Amino acid sequence: MNDFNKRTEKSKELTDYFVKFLNLNKISYYESGYEFYKDNHNATEKIKYLKDNTSEFIRYYPDFTIVGEHKSLLIEAKNSSGIEKKCYYNYLSLVQNLNINVLLLLKNKKLCRLEDLKFSIVNKYDKIAEMNIPVTDKVWKEPRKMNDYEYNLYKKKYKEKGKYTSGCSFAFIDFKNTKFYDLKTLTRLNN
Repeated sequence: MNDFNKRTEKSKELTDYFVKFLNLNKISYYESGYEFYKDNHNATEKIKYLKDNTSEFIRYYPDFTIVGEHKSLLIEAKNSSGIEKKCYYNYLSLVQNLNINVLLLLKNKKLCRLEDLKFSIVNKYDKIAEMNIPVTDKVWKEPRKMNDYEYNLYKKKYKEKGKYTSGCSFAFIDFKNTKFYDLKTLTRLNN
């Protein structure tokens, strides 16, 4: 099984775990992320490659909408050690510009508020590609800022080593310094 398929399987496990928790605790929710719209595979496949603001808003919309007695919130399930830059800034825009509650469910099966998320300081040297990658603000690895030759070489080296990379800008989550909350905190929404 390649790395992409492993990541997909781990994401499914996290999502299934979360749905089971929601159902056991009778928490109202619906799957709001675009990847759940299986009825129109053509549209969901096409939107991955569109770069306009509306398409990216839809693509990076959180996976779950939780509906409580007096408020609702959005939750994105992320089963990785990092987060894409566009994804993060889409959620941050929802929080800062619209005052929407956005939480992340991470691979440790804990929740964090977007505002509490901390990132690791990264080195520009990528061990897998064995090359330097542009880094912004000491946390965002940005392979697409390389010239075309370097970017294609970067992707090629990952593929040759049987590794998967989307090539997107991303940051690693600092699991030690991020403040986390237990899933049980969601049960308070109905009180």
